[in-house]
Amino acid sequence: MKKKEQKTNYNPENIQPNLKGQEIIKFITKTLPNQPGVYQMEDEDGKILYIGKAKNLAKRVINYTSLNNLTRRLQRMVSLTKQMNFVVTNTEIEALLLECNLIKRHKPRFNIILRDDKSFPYILINKEHQFPRLQKYRGRKNIKGDYYGPFVSPSVADYTLIALQKAFLLRSCSEGTFKNRSRPCLLYDIKRCSGPCVNYINEAKYKESIDDAKKFLKGNTKIIEKKLNKKMKIASKNQMFEEAARLRDRIKSVSQIQKYQSVYIKDMRNIDIFAIKLINNKSCIHGKFYRNGSNYGNKSFFPSHEDTSEDSEILESFLYQFYADKEIPPKILVNINEDFFRDVERTLNKKNKLKTKILKPKSGEKLQHILLAEKNALESIKLKKISLENHHLALHSLARLLKRKNEITRVESYDNSHTFGKNSVGVMIVADKEGLSPKHYRKFNIRYDLKDNNISKVDDYYMMEEVLTRRLSKINPNDKFQVPDVIIIDGGRGQFNSVSKILKKFKLEKIDLLSISKGPERNVGREIIHLEKKNLNLKPNDNLLSFIQRLRDEAHRFAITAHRSRRTKASIKSVFDEIKGIGPKRKKDLMIHFGTVQKMKSASMDELKKIKTIPLKKLEEIYEFFNGL
Repeated sequence: MKKKEQKTNYNPENIQPNLKGQEIIKFITKTLPNQPGVYQMEDEDGKILYIGKAKNLAKRVINYTSLNNLTRRLQRMVSLTKQMNFVVTNTEIEALLLECNLIKRHKPRFNIILRDDKSFPYILINKEHQFPRLQKYRGRKNIKGDYYGPFVSPSVADYTLIALQKAFLLRSCSEGTFKNRSRPCLLYDIKRCSGPCVNYINEAKYKESIDDAKKFLKGNTKIIEKKLNKKMKIASKNQMFEEAARLRDRIKSVSQIQKYQSVYIKDMRNIDIFAIKLINNKSCIHGKFYRNGSNYGNKSFFPSHEDTSEDSEILESFLYQFYADKEIPPKILVNINEDFFRDVERTLNKKNKLKTKILKPKSGEKLQHILLAEKNALESIKLKKISLENHHLALHSLARLLKRKNEITRVESYDNSHTFGKNSVGVMIVADKEGLSPKHYRKFNIRYDLKDNNISKVDDYYMMEEVLTRRLSKINPNDKFQVPDVIIIDGGRGQFNSVSKILKKFKLEKIDLLSISKGPERNVGREIIHLEKKNLNLKPNDNLLSFIQRLRDEAHRFAITAHRSRRTKASIKSVFDEIKGIGPKRKKDLMIHFGTVQKMKSASMDELKKIKTIPLKKLEEIYEFFNGL
């Protein structure tokens, strides 16, 4: 029987009020169990300073009492510690996963935080269908099929997917589309599908193409090339020139992707490479990823950490967080002494149930790859630094324009989008001292419930009023992280005056307001900036104008994306919603079988009975609904 996780809270106020730092850690260590788990350190205000994991809680936490063996970052953390919590887990792997989840949720000050982490795409050959489907896939692997990846670069995944379609002519359409086609789609015409939906290829030959695609994705490219060349020669010999030309194009696609992705280095078929560089207390980790001898993408990561963090501890924490929910290759190359990562290696081996080695190459081609990754990390962090400096200059210029005494730490920009008043959406985007902050973006579905009288569905003034009323009514004026320093809106003097009234209503006149409208002939670069007492035109090459334009355009982009999403969801609502007992699962089954609502409307009762997943009584109700019985 699985043990439940235990959580214990040590409150020093109930122990000894004067204990802090090393003393409180020493006191707590005496009662910690010799079991795996997660511990968190908190300051006197109860704010989490650090979250860590341990194979043995008692032995791990006691290390914090030896200050001479700690980095400056950890010494500072210990000095601020006033209380501790811990959670006991069944295994070290559970502790690792729990630690990563808690770090993502709480973002403690002294932890290294992987901000760029996300779900990377895979290429999936979906086996749930008679003619397997080739698709790009993100998320849990709960679909039956073969997964290839992860592709750290989505563009590499897209390129590979298109090349596979060209080389092996595999379908990529959904099951509903596949079952209801009466003629092949455009992909067949441009030679990216073999047309299994209309029986242009039989199941045996299609399966052969699937098998070839799997061999190709596993790195057996030479075998596939040789096979296609042989077929092309036979077709040419038999004067089947059109078929020979099609095979020639497929060979070209295989060669292109092989040239683009393949790497010919000993022992580098499945390997990840990471190089870290630190400049002015800011770090960049550049990763290169290879699977089955192919390059699955490169990516630069910018972890968040304290200024006193060292490169070895940043990379160590990065590796734990990065591989917490990902498959691990047999080899990982790093640009720091591998001795720093023995604990990481041991933990990953337990998680992966396969042997993984973390190495620092000293010579040869592997070292050249590490040096190239270092160069990329260095260039990436330089570009990031320049971008951040330009952002800070823009914030400083904006503060001078608005005659603010204090620095600007938060800017909010608003916009809305609709289609003739339908599916109206308002949005807020945020920029802080680090640049754009997507985690703080918000969407507002316009409710039209702010006023009792009839409101025009296309009234942009009203939409902005509703969005800002809903946003500003939730502001706590005492929370400096909640209150924006500046609000930017897209519009002219009318929009400015409308929003100004809302700020006065909520007694938030301290927030500076700025609106930006199109200039003469609506040309970019000739925009008019509207302030409290004046309008002005900034020079087209002014960095501040570029900054304001970028925030306006980002708000506009986010508004359009949110509107499209809402419009798509609204379009899914259909006649199904009027039939009682037809939920998402039955709706999906009906659409997969019929493809369109029109075909379902005209279906006979015998045709409806072919759907075995829906009870006969409910099928009869559907038939009666459409046929008016």
